[in-house]
Amino acid sequence: MLKKTIKFTNFDGVETSMDAYFNLTKTECVDLNLEYEEDGGLIGRLKRMIAERKDKDFIPQKPAVDFVRLLVDRAYGVRPADDPNAFIKEDDNGVPMIRKFKRTLAYDAYVYGLLTGEYSLDEFAANAMPRVSEEQMAEAQKQMESEGLGELVKTPLKEV
Repeated sequence: MLKKTIKFTNFDGVETSMDAYFNLTKTECVDLNLEYEEDGGLIGRLKRMIAERKDKDFIPQKPAVDFVRLLVDRAYGVRPADDPNAFIKEDDNGVPMIRKFKRTLAYDAYVYGLLTGEYSLDEFAANAMPRVSEEQMAEAQKQMESEGLGELVKTPLKEV
């Protein structure tokens, strides 16, 4: 789980901050891969988005932005004060919590910060993504390199 204090200027021009929480479980990652199964999972989806661009001399921005937003949107949730074991991604009516977060300038500041380097994508990946073994990470990196994504996507190595 990643707890991130996001600094931003609110609509009244006041500099402020808020804490936001991000986490993807192993099951959610499996679900994401299945959601993009026709594309070859998340890696296949990223590869396809890049391949759709005609100019191969640069890393296309739109697929990178879409990919970052997809991960942030799926990982965001709320930790209730009364239950430290819970992480809520939908309210009692089934409305995703990300809908409310996306209406804040904190969301804008965080996503923009991830894209510009103000906030670390490596930190996000290392803490919001599920912990896997070193061997699993090496295999995932090998797969990305074989798909031609080795320079674009570097998997952070973290042990179980």
